[in-house]
Amino acid sequence: MTSTPHQRRRGGADGFTLLELIVVMGMLALALALVAPSLNSARLGMAARSAAYELAAHLRSARAAARETNEERVLTIDVEGRRYWAEGIVAPRQLPQSIAVDLTVPASERVGVGMARVRFFPDGSTSGARVVLDDGRMSAAIRVDWLTGDVRMQAR
Repeated sequence: MTSTPHQRRRGGADGFTLLELIVVMGMLALALALVAPSLNSARLGMAARSAAYELAAHLRSARAAARETNEERVLTIDVEGRRYWAEGIVAPRQLPQSIAVDLTVPASERVGVGMARVRFFPDGSTSGARVVLDDGRMSAAIRVDWLTGDVRMQAR
């Protein structure tokens, strides 16, 4: 006797048993328990890098505005207050409390204790700066070339 494709085989059951499902769920829970802590530490290590990407983008915006309007533009960084801004370009932005900030600028661009400017000129050049953001796990350095105005970021 021949069987049609729509008939079930006798003696065999389709699907999984409850025990098989419980074993698979247990294995998935164990894998998640092992992987979750490493995902959290990786996320914490990204704080410096993401803050650096954002700051670098705002530095580039200030440079572009200087070239576009043919006027000097200034981005001010307040290390003590953990914020930065550029009048008419970037509203005051807060830096995360967990990040250490090391700022190097020419002496003429220091505004006060813990505060400095990065000046962008209409020809594309700048006063120059180096900003290092470090969250303890990862650090990122932003370099603003004084001659070309090029803003480059390097994660370490």
